[in-house]
Amino acid sequence: MSTAVLAQDREIVGAVPLVEDCVRQALRRLRTRMLTRSGSDAPIRLLQAGVLTAGELLEWPQVRDGAAFTGFHVERGNVSGFCVMEGPLLERLTARLFGDVAASPALSPTGRGASDVELRVATRLSEEIFLAIEAHWPVRPAPRLVPRKATPNRHGVADTLAASTVFAAAVEFGTEEEPVGRLTIALPAHLLRGVAGVVELPTSAPGQSQRDVSFERVGACEVELVVELTRIKSTLGALRGIGVGAEIPLGVLSAARGVVNGRLALVGEPGARDGQRSFRVTKRVAITNE
Repeated sequence: MSTAVLAQDREIVGAVPLVEDCVRQALRRLRTRMLTRSGSDAPIRLLQAGVLTAGELLEWPQVRDGAAFTGFHVERGNVSGFCVMEGPLLERLTARLFGDVAASPALSPTGRGASDVELRVATRLSEEIFLAIEAHWPVRPAPRLVPRKATPNRHGVADTLAASTVFAAAVEFGTEEEPVGRLTIALPAHLLRGVAGVVELPTSAPGQSQRDVSFERVGACEVELVVELTRIKSTLGALRGIGVGAEIPLGVLSAARGVVNGRLALVGEPGARDGQRSFRVTKRVAITNE
């Protein structure tokens, strides 16, 4: 996170884990849709996320070498952002979508421009990402991201935003051993306002140190912890047709959410240990007051 940009903006800083979790859920949805379309599956991982200026983001290697930029604007708002895809990723995804798997490893020289077909693929994939982010946005109403057509360069898409602040998420397709390529999503930091309350530090009475604060009375309060494996959308007709023995596909169960009293508190992975279902925590999310 760029300390020069948002060192004191606790409202946006407090929202970063929630938006990061939103992006992870959006990537799981994107992976399922790509599997349905191409018949081949590949992991999609969030490598890093944080808040910085668009100018700093444009110095990232995966952005400088990007072959396709898809800009967007936020409906009913004067803010904009973009999604950029590396040339190798775009070329391999296009080959997979059109069944030309054999051509996938044979990449064109670095720095070539994206073809018209690849730009259409980039536009469509960006639309899928934006829709998935809207569907999993932490609060309602979610921002409406209206995409533009992908372009083979960043001129007119990212350079005009160089001084603005964005939430950037770097995403990698493929496994760590066999990466396919990266894309980067840049959301206007303005969208993070209102997602979470400002995280306030506990205050002490005059002359009282932080070590004197006791939480024994509230520590025994009961709260409800619900572990959600996934959420899916269905229709009333489909739900009426569910009977005993029916199977409901849930997609790839690679992550789970721990919700405390209806609010996201933990992010982790589902599993089993000693014959019991388990939930391994990988991240804590600050629970803030309204």
